[in-house]
Amino acid sequence: MEQKFSPKDVFDLTFTKFVTPVVIKIAYIVVLVFAGLIWLTIIFAGFGNGFWGGLGGIVFGGLAFLMMVLLYRIMFELVMVIFAIKTNTDRLP
Repeated sequence: MEQKFSPKDVFDLTFTKFVTPVVIKIAYIVVLVFAGLIWLTIIFAGFGNGFWGGLGGIVFGGLAFLMMVLLYRIMFELVMVIFAIKTNTDRLP
């Protein structure tokens, strides 16, 4: 199900080639980086309020990081399932 991506595929008005499966991989990396930056911000803000605030930032920021990544992963997987269903139904006689 690996697809090659070219910029001209974005402007393909016939929709013969899907760009979403390729873009989703990039979007997931962006989500991971963004969630990591949020976690670091929570940690630094917590330590700005003292040791226990920093410890709380590590623990609760980590939980927030995991929840954010997990929810986006589930959302992206659901989109990919829709594309897999389309691919499999195209093979039916």
